[in-house]
Amino acid sequence: MSGSNTPPPIYPPQSEPPVPAPGASPGYPPAPGYPVYPQYPAYPGYPPQPQAQAGQGWSPNPAEAAHYGQVGRVPWSLRQTVIGATLTIVPWLAIIVVFQLLPSATGGKLSRLPTAVDLISGLVALAFTAIVEGAFVLAPLYFAVWRRAPGLSARDGLRALGLRKAPLWPSVGWVVLGFVIVLAASVIYGLLVEHFNLPLQTNGQALENQVRYAPITVTATLIGAVFVAPFCEELFFRGYLFGGLLRGMNVWLAVPLSALLFTLVHGDIGSAALLLVIGLVLAAMRYRLGSIWPGIALHALNNGLAAVSVLLILTRP
Repeated sequence: MSGSNTPPPIYPPQSEPPVPAPGASPGYPPAPGYPVYPQYPAYPGYPPQPQAQAGQGWSPNPAEAAHYGQVGRVPWSLRQTVIGATLTIVPWLAIIVVFQLLPSATGGKLSRLPTAVDLISGLVALAFTAIVEGAFVLAPLYFAVWRRAPGLSARDGLRALGLRKAPLWPSVGWVVLGFVIVLAASVIYGLLVEHFNLPLQTNGQALENQVRYAPITVTATLIGAVFVAPFCEELFFRGYLFGGLLRGMNVWLAVPLSALLFTLVHGDIGSAALLLVIGLVLAAMRYRLGSIWPGIALHALNNGLAAVSVLLILTRP
């Protein structure tokens, strides 16, 4: 319009400059909510390649991949691993020593418990198992989830502990192979004990002696051993402890050390050799598969077989 101060329109209309995609310009920050490609590890070091910078490609490090295996570089430190393991294992070992020193309530003579007493005793045994085994979950959840590294979600922490999908057929193969190894070790160990007449009694044999006198209590104890212990112990020993040990030592030290601590907390001198073999196999499975679910399956299968052998005594005349 004539005499108007309105500036004339500019053709074509001006527009905002285009926003470059992440990675298109070095150092350009990604737009809020824009997905960053490629997808990087769910937590530092998983898969075992070192974490890449946003907008850059992978830079695999074969030495680091060989060191951590499929476990990956877990986000808690070796120091945190030692603290959590000490606060978990030392009190439990003290409890074991106290129980070993206490005199037997029956004076070595067993008599059949009344059904009501046996039922109450079984409920107490099941609750005790849940509390004791639950204590093994505290340190892993504290360091991997509650005190997780900045930028990680709770789900990332659980995945770091090995609670993630496992490859099906390799897992089946490892479970079968592990079961065969443990079964063979059990047979050989039994033959050696019998041949050398060693005065050793396992916890399983102690339950066999008690099952006729307190069947409900023993059954409750076995239920805890089959359905509670495998999950809690695998989460602690293979998910948290073994993964954390790899932060400060090679796999050839981390595997036997985790297996040795696994053996000690059972307080079963008669089964120590077998427990050590089981611990070695379970650590190897964690290293090769990453997930702890196959180890939980093997652990439950082994305890289940022992439970069946104990309960079968009730069917004998």
